Amino acid sequence: MNIDQFPGFFKAISDATRLTILQVLGTGAYGVMELSDMLDVKQSGMSHHLKILAKAGWVDSRREGNTIFYRRSLGDALGVQQKLFRELDANPLPDTVRNQQRQIREDRLNAARQFFVEHTEEFELHQERIVLFEHYGPEALQLLDSLDLRRTDRVLEVGPGKGEFLKALSERFDSVTGIDISPVMLEQAGEQTMGAANVVLKEGSTETLLDGDDHFDLIIYNMVLHHVPMPESEIAQCARLLTPNGRLIITDLCHHDQEWAREQCGDQWLGFEPDELHLWAQRHGFEPQQTRFLALRNGFQVQTQVYQK
Repeated sequence: MNIDQFPGFFKAISDATRLTILQVLGTGAYGVMELSDMLDVKQSGMSHHLKILAKAGWVDSRREGNTIFYRRSLGDALGVQQKLFRELDANPLPDTVRNQQRQIREDRLNAARQFFVEHTEEFELHQERIVLFEHYGPEALQLLDSLDLRRTDRVLEVGPGKGEFLKALSERFDSVTGIDISPVMLEQAGEQTMGAANVVLKEGSTETLLDGDDHFDLIIYNMVLHHVPMPESEIAQCARLLTPNGRLIITDLCHHDQEWAREQCGDQWLGFEPDELHLWAQRHGFEPQQTRFLALRNGFQVQTQVYQK
């Protein structure tokens, strides 16, 4: 950063509202209207604040469909950005903001749930244009088998879909749980794992599990994270559900620009940059262990990230 940019860089965070915006963005990416509603700021005023923060390098923006989402910068200019973010995260948000965040998450979750209720039959046809289990599953299982895991480890797969990976997990571990927001998808997973006494299927989300006393040694997401409302919050919830030294394995798309996937496959996010996943994981106490790029098909790159708590 050029020394001439220092004043604008620090001036951008001299405003209390802009600091609160950065604090809110610590829980996920939001659009202008969502931020305006949460902080009770007119849309024009919120756009102005975000423009200042973006120009100074404190936030990044990404277009997802018709909405531009803002998130904290992944960088660490002058070695102070990530330190400030950690300080902001140590302070609680007002209850009113937290309540609205929960409502936004619930609205996004309901949208995802409704998509799979209405489009289950054609989902696989559209998904085939991106990548199917047969394209990434064997390599993902090979990676899983290379880790020093025990048969007695308790395993959770989030969003098991048709249950292909869940079935493979049931052959490797004594206790396997699959959780999905869609009862239709759970029914398909149940057909795939029928007769496996060590498999438990639950309707809900990771947030649902936090209300109980469930803990796991391994949590797996296969082509699911781009469907969840708030990916970083999802990783934070995994940190609470995992035992010490537990592992989190995420297989998902790298960032792409195929907008049709949003409408036809119910994708809420167009993949993720590896550095984006790394930063989220490290914020919540995970250390990166392995990275693999498993498949490149129809212009979509698949990545697998292994993290340890």
